[in-house]
Amino acid sequence: MISPNSELITPNYQRKGMGGIEKKKIWTGIFIVPPVIFLIAIGPSFVLPLMVVLATFFGLREFYKLALPQSKWVERFMGIGLGLVLCSLISFGSLYVILPFFVLILLLLSILFLATAQNLSTTISNMGIMLFGIFYIGFLLPHLSLIWNRPDGKEWVLFLIATVWAGDISAFLSGSFFGRHKLYPKISPNKTFEGLAGGIVGSIIVALAFALLFIPRFDIGLCILVAIGVEILGQLGDFTESMLKRSAQVKDSGSLIPGHGGMLDRLDSFLFSAPFLHYSLLFLLKETP
Repeated sequence: MISPNSELITPNYQRKGMGGIEKKKIWTGIFIVPPVIFLIAIGPSFVLPLMVVLATFFGLREFYKLALPQSKWVERFMGIGLGLVLCSLISFGSLYVILPFFVLILLLLSILFLATAQNLSTTISNMGIMLFGIFYIGFLLPHLSLIWNRPDGKEWVLFLIATVWAGDISAFLSGSFFGRHKLYPKISPNKTFEGLAGGIVGSIIVALAFALLFIPRFDIGLCILVAIGVEILGQLGDFTESMLKRSAQVKDSGSLIPGHGGMLDRLDSFLFSAPFLHYSLLFLLKETP
């Protein structure tokens, strides 16, 4: 059993109100968030897919540093490279080549480990971890690009961002002031049911307001259902990344963003919520690309 690192159990939801937020985190948010939103809102068509590819690169690099710290450079290079190609095919290419590329991924990984494996007792687990990273980041994250490529895709991406961030902020505030009942202490000891409830309420309010202003055709009932799904799956993404960090006994996935940790720390809420919104648009809302 892995003994917990003391840094890992530092409360995410400090009952100190807004004073518990680090100044560095606030200033980083002020200087990074507005330009990102500005680029997404008025930037050219390639801007978000390019952001997704760059985020995939940093995310994969962090993932393999966490999950395979003893791996050879060629193994990390292969994992990051295949993940980037998969992300680029989804973001810029044709979806018809995705299934053949899955076969190529398995073939190349088999060849890689046939050539480099020294300790055969860990080969299966290392291959599984590498494959998980490719799909966890290289396949899930570019669903943002699939949403972007739809009619009114820009509005839907901004809808997702607003809903996720509203849920995160509301969950933080609710957990800070009202949190008493632990949600999943084994993975995230200080997240609470009260925080989750507050996050769902915040997501619904912001989703309805955004839809009213920018997507008026969005049915109110469906909007509420989608907002709830986005928040719950966003929390699931956060728990999944927390599980990975606890497994590696680290507090943050990296130090790329001052005060906010690594790229995965910022993207975890989108890894499952973006596919959820994409397939909701396909099957629930019947919006074709």
